[in-house]
Amino acid sequence: GFFFGDYKVQYCVGAGTFARVFRATHRKTGDLFAIKVLRSRYSRDPAQADMFRREGELGAELKHPNIVGIHEVVSKAAVHFIVMDFVEGQNLRDFYKVRGRFEPLEATRIVVDMMAGLNYAFLKGVSHRDLKMSNVIVSSDGDAKLLDFGLAGLGGADAVEADGANPRTIDY
Repeated sequence: GFFFGDYKVQYCVGAGTFARVFRATHRKTGDLFAIKVLRSRYSRDPAQADMFRREGELGAELKHPNIVGIHEVVSKAAVHFIVMDFVEGQNLRDFYKVRGRFEPLEATRIVVDMMAGLNYAFLKGVSHRDLKMSNVIVSSDGDAKLLDFGLAGLGGADAVEADGANPRTIDY
């Protein structure tokens, strides 16, 4: 098996432009986690590595049932990874693709969960700025949880950019 620190990788659960996410177990405790690893082509760029680390540190401060918890942020040489709760389920985009539509009560429950997480972050002075269906995971229990605060802003003038948040993300 391959290790990131004390975490043994089991398999890849997802990949994005900047990082891959693996299901992993802790070497000593056997606890299950998700490990988000910055892709090697970005890990040697100090600006990209700093942004990735900032995402982890910012997310680690957000402790809420509707936000995927972050436990550890590791940056050593050209290896950068974030240790998060592993949530059994699927992102909202895939969840919708499988079902084709949401029942009104199910949609309401998902939106209520999302708004609870967003409100908590807002009260902590954090705006998500990259809210999209792939950044919401629906657990096997039906709970919606926010993830990927990579573009998040911290309160005040930094919370909203003049031209919007992310040019690649639809404004919700």
